[in-house]
Formats: sequence, C-alpha cells, structure tokens
Amino acid sequence: MKLLKQLDAAHLNGLSVALGVAATHVVVGALFGETAGLAAVGGAVCASLPDLPNPPNRVLPRLLPAAAVAAVVTLLVGLTDGSLVLTVTVIAVVTFLSLMALAWGLRAGPLSFSPVLAMVFAMAWDRAAGSASPWEHALWVGVGGCVYTGWARGSAALLRHRLRELALAQALRATEQRLRSRAARIAGAVGGAEASIRASIADDVLLAEALQAARDQVFAARRSPRSRRQTDLVLGLIELRDLLLASRLDTELLGHDFPGRQWRAALADTLRHLADVLAALADTLAYGAPLPLVSADAWRAQLAERLADVSAPAGDSRAHLVSALQSRLGHMLDDVGAMVARQAQGDDHDDASSPWTPERLAPFVSPEGWPLAALKPHLNLQSSVMRHALRSALALSLAYALGAFLPWAAHPFWLMLSVAVVLRGNLEQTLSRRNERIIGTVQGCLLVLLLAHLHWGPLLGLCFIAAVGTAHAYVNRRYRVAATAATVMALLQPLMLAPGSDPAVVERLADTIIGAGLAWLFSFVLPSWERATVPRLGAQLRGALARHASNMLRWIPSAEEQLAQRLSRQQVYTALAALAAVAQRTRVEPESVRLSEAEIEAALSHGYRLMALLGAVQHQVQRRSTRLDAARAETALPLARQACVAVLQGEPGASDKGTDPSGLPDADAGAWPEHLGQQDLTPWLLRRLRLCRHEARELAAALERLQPAADSSR
Repeated sequence: MKLLKQLDAAHLNGLSVALGVAATHVVVGALFGETAGLAAVGGAVCASLPDLPNPPNRVLPRLLPAAAVAAVVTLLVGLTDGSLVLTVTVIAVVTFLSLMALAWGLRAGPLSFSPVLAMVFAMAWDRAAGSASPWEHALWVGVGGCVYTGWARGSAALLRHRLRELALAQALRATEQRLRSRAARIAGAVGGAEASIRASIADDVLLAEALQAARDQVFAARRSPRSRRQTDLVLGLIELRDLLLASRLDTELLGHDFPGRQWRAALADTLRHLADVLAALADTLAYGAPLPLVSADAWRAQLAERLADVSAPAGDSRAHLVSALQSRLGHMLDDVGAMVARQAQGDDHDDASSPWTPERLAPFVSPEGWPLAALKPHLNLQSSVMRHALRSALALSLAYALGAFLPWAAHPFWLMLSVAVVLRGNLEQTLSRRNERIIGTVQGCLLVLLLAHLHWGPLLGLCFIAAVGTAHAYVNRRYRVAATAATVMALLQPLMLAPGSDPAVVERLADTIIGAGLAWLFSFVLPSWERATVPRLGAQLRGALARHASNMLRWIPSAEEQLAQRLSRQQVYTALAALAAVAQRTRVEPESVRLSEAEIEAALSHGYRLMALLGAVQHQVQRRSTRLDAARAETALPLARQACVAVLQGEPGASDKGTDPSGLPDADAGAWPEHLGQQDLTPWLLRRLRLCRHEARELAAALERLQPAADSSR
C-alpha cells in the first residue's frame, strides 16, 4: 500500500491498464481458448488508449466507441487481406476518418489513434495468433474491448478518490511552482531566456492545465462532504491564481535602488513561504503527511516588520505603493491560510448549504460527448484538422505500400505505424516525436536482445504486460519511454509464441528510421502553419476578453454575475493558452512562414496584463469597497467597461468611447498617483481603469499587426 501511495496518476493509470489487458487475456482465453484470448488482447489495447485518469462517468462514452471502431476496422482489414490495392484503400479511408475525430478537440486524440492501432494488430494477426476467420477475429476484438471497458469502469470507480487527491496535489504543486517563479522575478533573480515573457507564460499554461484537470476530477464528483471540501480547495487555488497574476502589476515602480531591492526581497521571500506551505499541503493530500502550521496574522506581522525595516529616504513616495503591495500579498496569505484551515476541518465540518451545486459547477468542466455538429467547421481545406487527416491518409498509405516492396517485407505495418505515431498535426510535435521515436526504438531493441535469452513464456508475457502499462503511462509525458515500451511490445510477441527465436531487431530499426523520415517529409504536404490559425485565435481571445471585461468592470456584482466572471475568466485563460501554444510551435517552422516572436509575445503580454488589471479591479471593488468613493466608482466602471468592450470588439470609433471621468489621458495610465492617500483608494481604481483601456488598445493593435502576416501566408 505504501508503494501505491508513491505512484502518481499516470503511473496508477498505466498499472490499471496493464492489469486490465492481462485480465482480459486471462478471462477470454480461459472461457473461449487461447486464440480468442490473444485476439481480445488487441481489442483491449485499442480500447485502453482513451482510458486516461477520468471520472467514472466519462469512461463508457470514451472507451466504448474505441472498442467498437477497433472491431469494425479489424473486420475490414481481414476482408481485404491478400489484396494490396484494397488494403491500401482501407488504410487511407480509415486513417482519414479516424483523424477527422480531432474536430472534437484534444480529448479525441486517443480515440483517433485507436483505429490505426487496430489496423496494425489486424495486419499482424496471422503472424501472432494463428488462423481465424475475419468475422471471428473481429468478434473477439470487440469482446476484448468490451471486457476491458468494464474493467476500466470498475477501476475508475475504485480509484476515484485517489485520482481526485492526486489531481489536487498536482494543482497545488503547479501553483507552488508559479509562486516560486514569480518570487524569482520580483527579486530579480532570473535572467536570459528565463526572464522572457514566453517563460512566464509557459508557467501560466502549465498551471491552467493542472487546474483544469483538478476541475474535471473534483467538480464531476457526486456531492459529499469530501467532494465539497475538495471543491473549496480548487476554488481557493483559482482565486489565488488571480491574485498571483495581479502581483505582476506595479512592482516595476519599486525600482532597483537599494530600498527597492530590499522591498522586492521581502515580497519574494513571502511568496516563497507561501510556496512552501502549498508544497506541504500537496504532500498531505498525496502522501498523508502532516498539515503545515499556518498563521496568517503572524505572516502579516512578519511581512509588515520586514517592509518597515527597509531604510528608505524620508517622504519616499513609494511608501504608499509598498502599503498597497503588502495589502495585496496579505490577501494571498489569508487565502492560503483558509485552504489549510479547510483541509484541517476534514469532512466532519461540512457546509451542506454551499452554493456550488453540480449544476453551477458543470460549465467549468471540460466538454464531453461527440456531437456531429463539431465536424461541420472542418469540412474544408482551410481546416487544419482536414489537412492533417488528408496528409496522414496519404502518408500511411504510401508507407504500407513501400513496406510491402522492401526486401524485409515481413512487417510492412511497422513502417506504417512509425509514420502514424511520428506524424503530428504540426511541425514542432512531429520533429519532437521523430527524434524521440528513433531513440526509444534503439533502447527497446537493446532491451529485447537481453530478453531474447529468456525462454520461459510466462516471464515474457509478464514483460509484455509491463510494457503495455509503461507505454500507456508515458505516452503523453515522456514519449521516449513510451516508444521504448512500444518496441518491446512489438518484438516480444513473436518471442512469446516461439521462445528462443531471433527478434527482428534490424527490421524494426530500419522501419522506424524510414518511417520517421517519411513522417517528417509529409509534414510539408498540405502544411498547417501556425500563422494560419492566428485570425481565429485572435478573434477568440478578443471575444473572450470583451466578455470578461463586461463581467468584471461592475460595482458589487451579484451572485450570478460572479458566476459569469468565473466562466469568462476560464475562457480567457483557454484562449491565451492556445495563443501561447502557437508561439511555442511556430519557432521550428520555416523562417518564411514563422510568426514574429516579438509581435506574438507582445499580444500575449498585453492579454495577460489586461487579465491582471481586470482581476485587480474586481478584487479592489469586492474587498476594499469601503475605501472607495462609491459615486465616482459607479460612474467610472461603466465608462471603462464600454471603452474596453468597444475596443476589443473592434467597433468603429472605439478609442473615443468611455472617456475617463478623472480627466487624465490614457497616455498617463502608468503615471504614479501622487495624490493617493492611506484611506481613499479611488485614485488607484481610476488608474487601474485607465490601464485597462490602454492595455485593451495595445492588445487589439498587437493582434492587428499579426493579422497581415497571417493573411500573407495563405
């Protein structure tokens, strides 16, 4: 049990998959014979691809389609066996249709690969499992897929509590890492590539992914004291992320003189202390470690004492800024303290009257299902999904045909499989997969050469099952490890049937190298360069930010308006993450079609800064309303909302809308509010609103500068 406690979600999932495939083999083989058992293994492996750490209610809708498609594809391959033309036609059609499933998004990735893997297993059938009619073979593949699906559903129900805990622990660790990286930036302890906006945004994207994984696990859970406590923790982390994003604001005004460095060091050390607490809380959830001891009041006192000890000149105008930053950091101390306190209460102190019902949480969970309407936007050659499907159909067909005429034509489907796993929807991922596939294959061949000296079938079978679980656990984490395990799987099959025979190591290496080269070459056939996606992603980002600005720039929002704020905030983070991914992938594209790093980073920087400002405004309105002039705030907020929405939606004359009631031009948005007092925070609010309008215009301009480059690539 202690060993299981050390496994993370991917390892637990891989172990469950390995045991499920083994159980399918044993059950079907014991009931219907070894031939049926081996065929069922193929169906189980195909059905296992979408078996990721899912809540129990998502298992059947994801795995049953994979099992059904595997059976149908197996039948088609069996019926066309012996005819190269018909086989190549089936490869092209199946590949195209399966990859069109990517129209449903990333969640369809494993499902889209199941038919391709089913083709490989069906083509290898005569060599691996003996004779059986195509109909009988397809039947046992379908049975194996269904048996495995039942196993996966039971496993998900059994592991649901543990998977939620691990998802929460991962979200805590991602937040911890973001706190540490932010602390390093505040203290000025980073330089070079780590100091770039791209590195900062990469941290934000990882945090957004971890938080979404936690939402999917926790928000989908049935209502119980435990799930409500976990929901409170996820919501607390989301609020902490907003406060952390707002911490980017104004710190540059501290300067880099000696007092400025001392202030920065105090703020950075407090963030590191918060990171330590979150790391300890993650260990509590993951391993049952003791809860960390926290005292928000003591933390506040220590921070205040350290800031007060800074030897600043008398009358330094930055004193008010330091007070504001101290207050902002105090809110983060309170939120982290509240998360630890809620965890300490356990399930016995449950608030059954929590407003966060499953219905209110449902919009924040990743979409599910396979609506046919999602295919419609991709039924044209401008769609990257359509182009990838056509490109892959051509590549896999050619790979199989080429493999059939090679001197070692015993396994032409190996060449096809190498192309399938390397060729991705963009050049960046294809290049990464190409290199990792070759290295992993070499490592796998070396392992098989060692295992070839083992002549005991059951031990080889155990190694095969271990390879299945390892490949599944690492396919999205470290593909080199997954490629190594996949090679072991492929080369162990004939050894299991004929212990002591020579594994086809040279053939496997040759097919991998040729297949990786073909995949790289086909990346330039009907290419989907990243700049072609900029208009769509830019429109999504502007629309999401316009909705978010409309929701956030409000005085004392109602409960429904606060729910709308959370939903639009999640949509903006998703849009920013998509644009950040484009910035990463375009770096390896040909220079003639590559996006300008400066321009795309400018768009991302202004987008995140606008998000930080909108969050800061709403936190000020909600937490410091007693120190604001209500009349001035209620006048300024609608004007700023009108201006930001108009600019982001591209309305004519938008720059003239929403004039600042303070009379200060937006060009002075970054000016220091010298008249700021200790009690009246209205000047700070007005400054934030001017900055919101300024950043909205800068973001719109940055996206417009990217637009001509995107248009010229078509």
